[in-house]
This record gives sequence, structure tokens and C-alpha cells, in this order.
Amino acid sequence: MTMNAEITVSKTEFAPGEMINGNVSWHSSEDVLMAEVRLFWQTRGKGTTDVAVAATETFANPRPTDERAFSFTAPPAPPSFSGQLISLVWGVELVLVPGGSVHRDIVIAPGGREIPLDNPEWLEAADPSAGAGRLRFGS
Repeated sequence: MTMNAEITVSKTEFAPGEMINGNVSWHSSEDVLMAEVRLFWQTRGKGTTDVAVAATETFANPRPTDERAFSFTAPPAPPSFSGQLISLVWGVELVLVPGGSVHRDIVIAPGGREIPLDNPEWLEAADPSAGAGRLRFGS
């Protein structure tokens, strides 16, 4: 079996609540029984890999050569982050049966920017009891 597939997205960095719009296209040498696009996150790095699917869109009547549009709303959590030992990466995956899958990494985090764990500024949080003040963890 031969399969070629591609995922295109309008951009690769999203804030929570933003729309993730894109297209998937494929060419298979066999009939496609099922075609689905998934929004998922996974951890990468040391230890056990965790994976969770946040949303799916299954396409009706997929053809061996096809192109479909998809749209998801970026969820509020968990945010994309990267560190020396572990990272959390969001992605869009196209799954074809038979055939396999392809994916494309994206970022979902406040401001559309991945949180670097080696930068202590991300530990700052607004302190609601202090009005406009800031609360800093650590010294």
C-alpha cells in the first residue's frame, strides 16, 4: 500500500480559544475506510509518554484521493511547554484506515507562545488580593 498525506494549518501558534483551521489531503493506493483528524497533546522526554486526544473530526465517505477542511477550538489547557526533562506538545494528526497517520506539531498556550520551563518569569502570576501587584514564587 502506498499513502501520501499532508496537513496544512493557517498558522502554528494559538492562544486558548482561538480557531485552528486547516486542510488535510491524501492519496492512497487502496480504498480508505476511515479518515479522521485529531487534535491531541503528548509529552516528550524522560519517563512515560502521556497522550490525550482533545477533539476529533471524522470525515464521511472518504475517497482514495481526497482533501478536507477541519476546524477546532484551541482548548484552555494544558499549555505547550518545554523543559530539559519533559515537554508537552500539541499536534494535529490525520489517521487513515488502512494507511496509517501523519501529524503536525502546533503550540497552544497563552499568547500563542510555548512556555519555556527554564525561564522563571513564567512562575509570575497575578495576585488577585493585591490588585495590580504581582506575586512571585521563589526568592
